[in-house]
Amino acid sequence: MQSDIIQVDPALLSKFNRPVPRYTSYPTAPQFHAMEESTLIDTLQSFDQTQKPLSLYFHIPFCKTMCLFCGCSVILNRKPERQSTYLDHLLKEIELVTSRFSTKRAVSQLHFGGGTPTSLSIAEFELLMEKIHRHFTFTNNAEISIEIDPRTVFADKGDKLIALKQLGFNRVSFGVQDLDPIVQEAVRRRQSEEMTVSTYYKARELGFDGVNIDLIYGLPFQTVERFSKTADRLIELKPDRIAFYSYAKIPWLKEHQKAIPEETLPSTDEKFRIYVDARARFMNGGYTAIGMDHFALSSDSMAEAYLSKKLTRNFQGYAVEMAEDMIGFGVSSIGFIQNSYFQNLKSLEDYQGRIAKGSLPVHRGYQLHADDIFRRQAILELMCHFEIDKFKFGHLADVDPLKKEGLLEETDDKYRATALGRLFIRLIANSFDAYAHQGKFSSAV
Repeated sequence: MQSDIIQVDPALLSKFNRPVPRYTSYPTAPQFHAMEESTLIDTLQSFDQTQKPLSLYFHIPFCKTMCLFCGCSVILNRKPERQSTYLDHLLKEIELVTSRFSTKRAVSQLHFGGGTPTSLSIAEFELLMEKIHRHFTFTNNAEISIEIDPRTVFADKGDKLIALKQLGFNRVSFGVQDLDPIVQEAVRRRQSEEMTVSTYYKARELGFDGVNIDLIYGLPFQTVERFSKTADRLIELKPDRIAFYSYAKIPWLKEHQKAIPEETLPSTDEKFRIYVDARARFMNGGYTAIGMDHFALSSDSMAEAYLSKKLTRNFQGYAVEMAEDMIGFGVSSIGFIQNSYFQNLKSLEDYQGRIAKGSLPVHRGYQLHADDIFRRQAILELMCHFEIDKFKFGHLADVDPLKKEGLLEETDDKYRATALGRLFIRLIANSFDAYAHQGKFSSAV
């Protein structure tokens, strides 16, 4: 099953290339609505009655430059004092949240995302981690991870990487996207191969438990032949995991993407062939395909979780034994607690203003009802394991069109994605979505 190499007729590919969510959550963000602080407070206090561990997410939004492909919540900034002010409010938010707990809560996963988390100085990291440890306690096998822009840890000869290791970070993900300098120039992310490779080897030398690489396909001037060179080079490096994301073209949300000329982007057919070719290279290079856009060495815990059906998924992608309840800290961050989503204010000024008043900066969210919870589980199993129990979940969707299209097959007790269906698992998941067609999303290919 892992070695299947798929060829898709261009006409069929065009049919499959329709807008669908990425399903990092269910229901998806368009269903979120205004949420009062009192609702979050009540939910935190309800969670306080449980003994469940937590996942924590910290959003560091600042970047010095804007990569044209970026779909993240980013704030351009070159003023250290602006970041320092943000950190002060982030520390205060930790106090506001944990004041609702009667004891220090156990944490099994901590992740820093952005923006550029490594825009923080070593002193700022020390201050933030000290505050986190003061208010939370970590389980023995906790995963403490961070997204790293190699450009921010190259000039100092590894000092920041050393500091992160000393502070307890055990998994790092390097944003690479593509090693091709022509592609990098087109998206305004200038990052030499030397910079990427040297920081990768430094992380290996320091002994991080996991070193990951993030890539994007569908960027300007990418072709199968040119991207194959990036794929082969990274296979040589042997990162533990490779995240291989489709360029999410959402100019109605991210206006800077309009600066990428349409004619420089690969066609739908070429983009898909880039994906299929690289996917085959990764799998032939010793990687297990996880979901639709992750790859892990067979020795990695994510591959083991996939094979044992313990894999899960959240806003940061696929995860191993993550605590289901997650608190998001920082501007625009999203958490999931007691079957409810909570998102912080998206404006930096509004976020800091709310915290300065001593209030939690929640802006919107969604409280799941019984049908949402049931469908969420079905979609999670499809995205993580490519199959569902047909007797438990089969009534939620009309699967006949999926079977006719060759995306889904039926066994005695399962509906299982075919080799083709695994490449378009978002389309299958969309059939189980009660809110399908509500909202605007990037295309499946």
